[in-house]
Formats: sequence, C-alpha cells, structure tokens
Amino acid sequence: MRRMVALWVVGVLAMGGLAGIWSVEAQTPVAGGTLSFAAGADPDSLDPQNTQSNPGEQVNRMMYDNLVRFSTKMQLEPALAESWTSSKDGLTWTFKLRKGVRFHDGTAFDAKAVKYFFDRVLGDEKPFKASLYTPFVQGAQVVDDSTVRVTLKQPFAAFLFRLAHSAGGIVSPAAHQKWGKDLTLHPVGTGPFKFVEWVKGDRVVLERNDGYWGGRPLLDRVTVKTVKEDSARVLMLESGDTDLILNIPPEDIPRLRKDARFAVESIATARALYIMINLKKKPFDDVRVRQALNHAINREAIVKSLFQNNAEAISGIVAPLQNGYAKLPGYAYDPKKAKELLAQAGVPALKVKLWSPKGRYVKDFELAQAVQQDLSAIGVDAALSTMEWGAYLSATKTGPEQTDRELFLLGWSPSTGEAQWGTFPLLHSSQLAPKGDNRGFFVSKALDDALDKATTATSDQTRLGALREVQQIVIKEAPAIFLISPNMIVGATKKVHGVVNLPLELTYLTEKSWKEK
Repeated sequence: MRRMVALWVVGVLAMGGLAGIWSVEAQTPVAGGTLSFAAGADPDSLDPQNTQSNPGEQVNRMMYDNLVRFSTKMQLEPALAESWTSSKDGLTWTFKLRKGVRFHDGTAFDAKAVKYFFDRVLGDEKPFKASLYTPFVQGAQVVDDSTVRVTLKQPFAAFLFRLAHSAGGIVSPAAHQKWGKDLTLHPVGTGPFKFVEWVKGDRVVLERNDGYWGGRPLLDRVTVKTVKEDSARVLMLESGDTDLILNIPPEDIPRLRKDARFAVESIATARALYIMINLKKKPFDDVRVRQALNHAINREAIVKSLFQNNAEAISGIVAPLQNGYAKLPGYAYDPKKAKELLAQAGVPALKVKLWSPKGRYVKDFELAQAVQQDLSAIGVDAALSTMEWGAYLSATKTGPEQTDRELFLLGWSPSTGEAQWGTFPLLHSSQLAPKGDNRGFFVSKALDDALDKATTATSDQTRLGALREVQQIVIKEAPAIFLISPNMIVGATKKVHGVVNLPLELTYLTEKSWKEK
C-alpha cells in the first residue's frame, strides 16, 4: 500500500482546510493585540504525552505541532511531515520532514527529534498516552536529518490518525531532558505560540513565535482563562472581559445571537452520548430487553426540546463526524414495539438503576431525566441518581463482581477522530473493566473479529468495510441505549477571526487568528 500526501491535500482543499469559523468576512487581517478566551476547566498538563483533558489539549495545540494534523473537517493534512509513504505490507512508514524548523528553545527539529518522541512513548518512562502507540509501533529510525522511518509490529490502518492525536505533539528533546516530569511547567514545542506562564486555576499565557514555520503569527499574545461557571463565562463575554467563550448553555444562545456584537456557532462534534448497559445483570443479558430500551427513547424530541437542535440523534455508538462512520438505520421511537419486546422477554414491568453525571456534559442530567421519562412510558421504572464526576468514573469502571450498576450515562469522543478508537476501547472483549473502558461487559466474537480486521487493515477500503460491520453488530446487539451527538457551542466578539473549532471539542488559535483593533 502506498499513501502519498498529495491525495490528502486534495481532500483537505476540497473540505476547506483550516478555515476558522469567524473568517468568512472579506476583511484584511491586522497584526497585534492580545486575545483572551474563557474555558470551563484548567488544563491538567501541558506535556502532550501526559495530557488527559480537552482543556489541556487545546492549549497544547497552540504550542506544539504534530507530524500530521486534522483540518477542521477532520481530514488529515501535512504539518511537520511534508509527505509520507507506507510499504505495501503496511509495516513501514517513511516521513519526509519539513526543513528549517526550530523548537521554541532554539534547538533544531529534525529526524532525531521524531525518533526521540517515539523512544519516549515506547520506553521506560511510560507517559500516560503511550498506550496510543505501544501496541503497534516497533520503533523509529533516522534515515537522514529530514527523513524518519517508523516500523510497526503489525499493520495498523489508523496510524496517521494516532499521529494527529494531541498526544502526537512533538516536544523539544532538549527540554524533556532538562525538565523531565516538570516539562508540564516548561513546555517547548514548534507551534505558533510560545509558553509564558501558567497560573493554575486562573490562566495560561502564550506569546507569538516569531520564527514559526507557518509564518509569523498575527496575534501578539493569547490568554486562556479558567472560568468554571457557565453563567460567569457568558457574563465575561457580554461585559467585554474576554473575547471568546466555550460551552455556552443552550438557553443563552438566543439572547447572544440577538446581540450584534457577538457571533455564536453551534458546531457538530465527534462525541457520542449513550447509556451503557451492564450485560452481567439480568435481564439485560437478553438482547430483546436492550432493544426495547432503545425503541423507548424519543431521540428527535430530545434534540429539539432539550438541546434546541444543538445536537443530532444517532443510531449507534459512533458519531457521524468520526472517520469510518457508517450511516445505518437504528431504533425508531416505537413504545408499542418496546412493550412487545419486553413482554416477549418475560419482563413486562421492570425496575432499574439509572446513573448520570451532572455537569460533565452539557445537559447531561437533564438528558438522563428525559430517558427516565421515556422508559416510564413503557413500564420501566428507572431510579435516577448522580454523583461527583471522579467518583462516577470510578464507580462505572469496577469489575462485574464489585458493582450493582445497571444503566449509566457516558460519552466518548475519540481524539484520533476515527471509529476504531470510537468503538474498540468501549466494546472489544480485551477491554473489559476494570482493565479497560468496556464498562458494560459486552462480549461478542463477531465484533472482536470485525474490530481486529479494521485495526490491521492495509487499505482504507478494508478498514471502512470492517468498521461498517462493527457498527452493524453494535446496533443489532444494543449494548447501550444510543442517544445523541451534542454540538459544541462557542461564542466570540465579531472582532475575532480565524478561530479553529475542531469537532474533537477543541477550540484553539493559529498563526492566522487575528483580532480587529
């Protein structure tokens, strides 16, 4: 198999590349100024190989570059690698690197730096995100200063998507050697903005990288503020205390849109929200019961009423913006059919435990309440309860003998942007909790086989065909109640241009972002 970058570039140009959401006006960009935006949580780490949160990832994408990156339409495009090819057997990938690039500390980016990246994630340090690479990467070799060869243990169709993941940001080897675990406080990449300071719980400040390979950034500085309360972020935008805010509650959207000072965008994401079902608990081991629960839910009404159309009903566990998504029929809203299936399964009346987080996702608890109401209409009495997010994650990941969970609301947005990582961690039998994220203990040899085929495919045709089979099996077996893919809601003053809103729920700025005087 041979993949040439030209094919990706054509696709990217057709899809609009890295165009920002507020850059359609025919205005001449101006240089200078500071842009501030308010996020809902503090970064967990500014070391891309150890970052586990969206707030961390979106700051890192301004400081670090990857070998390849995503466009706003989730197409792959060149970054630090100008082109790449793979061997016919899919085991060897060769990357031609961009020349003349330097890290923020002045050291050179070259093939040795790329090898250092792979040596680090494969070595004894074991950074948190190493698991994205260790199962299939054998190692990297320097061919010359601008060429690196990566050898895989097995063919891996989604390799480029893993490299575009935020954890694929290339760190300065000199900085990592100097700071070690403290790299998170001294981040050094090749990106358009350089690190200035991180006041934990308050702000991260970045400044422009005058030597950026993509061109001198238009903005002088970027300040990312941590503002946890939704209403406080909205007030900051309205008062002029910040230029850009994330995660606007749906009820505030109409008011902001009526204000001529602001632009509000509702952007589809790659996240799927669903209610996982514990198949180790009776009667949920009966597929008819699981199918009945799916027929009970009025997804379209939830999208329209609760989310005010800032979401999309989904038929399975893969959101439409995940690469490899297959458009397949799901479960129609049919309470009568749901009751019939429950009767056939011998459980015309059922009492269940329904768990939900509160505040982790937009309208998560209200979504669980809507599900509770729909289940009640088919004779399923769902007792709804919630807990703090950290405790919730722990409670939903214990082994089958240590839990009484039955139905529990969760979401998944694969930061690789593709459906293998949107399904494998959640449903493959090798990922059963507590080891992995298969928290409902779903086991299917047919699904495992299809996922394994998608993983080791050496052509996109084979990969996409296998992923379609995966989604067909998941919909039929219904290991979860499939719900919605929520939009991300971002608001800014109309003076802001060139903001990137990645469907992975990441908002960040590039060298092309700018602000009117």
